[in-house]
Amino acid sequence: MTDRQFPHHRSLTITESSNPNAASMYCKADPVEHSDSFIPSDITEHDLPYIESFVRQAYSSWLWHIPRHVVQELGTPALYSYDGILLSEGSWNQQEERGFDSERLVQASIKSGRTEMCLYEDQAFVSVPICSHQSELVFAVLVYEAKEDWTRSEALAIEGWALQLQQGFYREYEQLFIDDLNRARCHAEFEAKRRDTVCDMIQTIHHHIDVDAVLAQIMLGVKKLLPTATAEVYVTQELRIDNPRVKVLMFQPWEDTIVKQAFITGSVCSDERDDGCEIALALKGKQGAYGVLKLLFEQDVPEPSELQFVQLIVEAAGAAFENAKLHEQANAVIQELSFINDLTTRINQTLHLKEIFDDATQELSRVFQAEYCILLQYHEELARYELVSQNVREDHDSIQETICFYKHLPIVKEPFIISDAMEQSYGQIDFFEVLNLRSVIAAPLIAGGVIKGIVIVGDSEPRFFTYDNFKLLQKLAQHMGLAIANATLHAQVKHLADKDQLTGLYARHYLNQQIDEQQRSTRCGSLIVIDIDFFKLINDTYGHLMGDQILSQVSRVISSSIREGDIAARWGGEEIAIYFPNLHASNAYKIAERIRKRIEKETEPSITVSSGIAQWGQHDEHISVESLFNRADMALYQAKQLGRNTIHIHAEAE
Repeated sequence: MTDRQFPHHRSLTITESSNPNAASMYCKADPVEHSDSFIPSDITEHDLPYIESFVRQAYSSWLWHIPRHVVQELGTPALYSYDGILLSEGSWNQQEERGFDSERLVQASIKSGRTEMCLYEDQAFVSVPICSHQSELVFAVLVYEAKEDWTRSEALAIEGWALQLQQGFYREYEQLFIDDLNRARCHAEFEAKRRDTVCDMIQTIHHHIDVDAVLAQIMLGVKKLLPTATAEVYVTQELRIDNPRVKVLMFQPWEDTIVKQAFITGSVCSDERDDGCEIALALKGKQGAYGVLKLLFEQDVPEPSELQFVQLIVEAAGAAFENAKLHEQANAVIQELSFINDLTTRINQTLHLKEIFDDATQELSRVFQAEYCILLQYHEELARYELVSQNVREDHDSIQETICFYKHLPIVKEPFIISDAMEQSYGQIDFFEVLNLRSVIAAPLIAGGVIKGIVIVGDSEPRFFTYDNFKLLQKLAQHMGLAIANATLHAQVKHLADKDQLTGLYARHYLNQQIDEQQRSTRCGSLIVIDIDFFKLINDTYGHLMGDQILSQVSRVISSSIREGDIAARWGGEEIAIYFPNLHASNAYKIAERIRKRIEKETEPSITVSSGIAQWGQHDEHISVESLFNRADMALYQAKQLGRNTIHIHAEAE
């Protein structure tokens, strides 16, 4: 065996075996040449105790990929570790029973870092070291059983498959670094995403000057950063929060100790329990603390980095709380003036009392944020207050009964404030106790120098209102009184304009307006036109004064014969029109007949009337009032042609 024949081997050096019963020879050869491909990292002596699993995994994969005929030709090698420990038996291990010392052969390869061969009886054993790339540090050894006259191709095959095992090991070993890089990359991406989330949360928090919005962002941020944690927020009493998850911070002996400690010290406080832990962080600004964020962890304990991110959000929230409070104080006067202007503008835009009361109730409820806002109107004829508007959805009748029970409640001539109705028992304070009002501010509504009602704003919580609230209500009551005076005057003028002064019935223009509106909201309707028979003869015989009295008598009979929603109006002269919403001509005929009989019986001197009836329905779509009246007038003409004192229905209504 020469260098020319085996370029990958040098001449073998033969030594005697230490076994006296064996003619053994140990042969040394140059190590297998390795690939010059770049390896990002290599193993060292410090790595050897930890790479056994990689060696085993690479060996198993290596055996799986070796062709079967190669295994049959070369046999299955035995695998040894860097310190000569057998990791996997070969097909020849039974030779150990006949005295073959494989350990000495393996140690020789480990020490020399070269391929070693040992002759034992009629067999040859070859140990091939598996070395590192750079330092040729032996981390495993393969031992093959070979023939004494092993050939060049067998030697190349053994070294080639050993090189493949080395490459397989490095693939497994390098995969460790790849996995670490992937984990590091994923962790970096997660941390970057978490930082972005925190930055977005802080930016959003600073954009808000509303306390509720700030709290909502805190809850959202904690949910994103710590999805397994349960968050609770405690705020001081002067902050009125609508969020049900927010609690009021009360310094009572039985209250949460960790929350109080965090609020007082302004630091992070924790409490570990058997089933988890609790952490409290103070929401504070430059001027002091405004609340506490409490986190409950049932099992998992948060990492320090997670708490640092949460603390950044809490610090931003504390500053936002402080900014919101300062902003509210700075705008308090502006808001008060703006509210007075808005209320005045709104209630002066209408001349209807009901709309004025409702608008005032809505605005007062908004500005005072109290549970109750009640407007009472004084009814002079009944000598009592009546409920005209409220902001609560309670039974109107029950509240009205309560008010009626106190019908002798004296007219309030001066505004007053009650801090706690339970402590004050003078006057009619019982009235407020029945309504469960502990805190009350009230002011009279004066129109034209006369008290028309009372505005009452109350809450079940004692000492709810401030003196500023009390002064504001006085100003608002003055503007409301002026609006009531204007609306009352307008209603009186409109009432005179809509009524016929002689008959007390509505005027013709009001009837036209109402029929036009009814046609938009109802499905049908009937119109009766009534004419007094021989009215000119009555005037000529008895005089015009008696004619006016006859008109008044007929009007009273008609008013007492129709429903509340029916509309009777003096159409002109001795003609009176009655409109019946949602009533067909057949039913209107019955009413007209009843009116006809009553007029003939109840008037003095006795007179008769003739009537014409017309109707409209959905098939007519939207006909004008004049067209409807023309139909009724044509039916009236037919009634007179039939001899008077009768009723006729227009042909299209039959």
